Amino acid sequence: MKYFGAHVSASGGVDNAPRNASETGATAFALFTKNQRQWHAAPLHAAQIAAFREACALAGYGPAQILPHDSYLINLGHPDDEGLAKSRAAFQDEMARCERWGSTASTSTPAATSTASRPRRASTASPRRSTWRSNARRA
Repeated sequence: MKYFGAHVSASGGVDNAPRNASETGATAFALFTKNQRQWHAAPLHAAQIAAFREACALAGYGPAQILPHDSYLINLGHPDDEGLAKSRAAFQDEMARCERWGSTASTSTPAATSTASRPRRASTASPRRSTWRSNARRA
């Protein structure tokens, strides 16, 4: 099945995103997993996760209809060791956030913050998007 939706706001709490998507008639939606322009993310609490999952269920969205988008700062081909370490840590945090929400996919904008590259690492100038899908089965 194909779904149609847009990037929606999670302002005021991630549990607002499903309602915002539903109000537009979307059959799917994308949202940022945290502030996309900051390295640090406040930890997710059980109440937030439960509220998000409940809001998704009420609006009729399952894991296949939710596409989290991670931070624009992440660059897994970063030419600088410190930037690469920050990117890897942030990426791992983003994937953990997605799994805690019950998401089975995530999208990234690889190398979004650097145009420099080193031969020993992947190119950092690619504008392509990358989508991760979990192998975990969701009910």
